[in-house]
Amino acid sequence: MYDHAAFAEDTSNLFKREAAIYEALGSHPCILKCIGVELMPDGEEDWALRLERAPHGNLREYIGKNESPTMTRRLQVAIDFTEVLQYIHDRGVIWGNVSPRNVLVFDDLHIKLCDFAGSTLKGKFPELLFTCEPCCWVSGPEGDSILRSMLEKELFALGTAICEITGWAVPYGPIEIEERQQKLMDGEYPYIGDSNPVKDVIKKLWNFEYSSAQEVVEALRTALVDT
Repeated sequence: MYDHAAFAEDTSNLFKREAAIYEALGSHPCILKCIGVELMPDGEEDWALRLERAPHGNLREYIGKNESPTMTRRLQVAIDFTEVLQYIHDRGVIWGNVSPRNVLVFDDLHIKLCDFAGSTLKGKFPELLFTCEPCCWVSGPEGDSILRSMLEKELFALGTAICEITGWAVPYGPIEIEERQQKLMDGEYPYIGDSNPVKDVIKKLWNFEYSSAQEVVEALRTALVDT
């Protein structure tokens, strides 16, 4: 039997968790603004978050519907994305949802990150409820998976996000998330054009050669200057 009360409690707990993470993150120009919470009719439980509206949907949809901007503009979007990811990490949060589908687009291709319901918060929510897209799984010599930290997985997923933004195409094309994850598990990484000025940055992220998003920001800025 469907338990409406249990579902409502679980939903309320998720919103409380996300509200706490938004509070920890504070105000940032590239994080969606949390205006407040909506209460259940009895006024005692959080039911929903009131968030600002994004006029142009999420970045993945935007990429699919719009012509590619200049590489300079794409690189700036990738820098904005990576800078705010470092800000999130500095606040003790692991997003766990690194994907352009969780980035909202405003006028002039200004982006804001959203969806922190499954994120971690140091000292309060130690475990991710959801995983990065695409999930990180690295095969060992005999096919055994290597355990990676949440931060390492986050940076791996950042590489795929930067690939999508700078290439202005969804990795692997219009396939299901599960298929995308399977391709990564098989060692089949997304295509990166030879003309992509940050192809080496992306590959280094996939090879776990960066220890922070800030290092990636600096590499992207160098590429922007050289473009």
